[in-house]
Amino acid sequence: MQNNKKITDLKNNLPLGGMVALSKRTGLTTRTIDNIFKGKKCRMNNKMKVITEAEKIITEYKAVTED
Repeated sequence: MQNNKKITDLKNNLPLGGMVALSKRTGLTTRTIDNIFKGKKCRMNNKMKVITEAEKIITEYKAVTED
């Protein structure tokens, strides 16, 4: 339950165009990433890629916008 909340929080905090950036960084399709955010079954490797890259994108976005 807590993992699903973390994933939905990541999705809500992604900046505009974050899904496309995730797709480019992970090499996954946007459909696969969307399915992960919806909580559908996926490979654990793909889920870990999406979570780590989403966290990086969010921190980069916050660092740029806090000026």
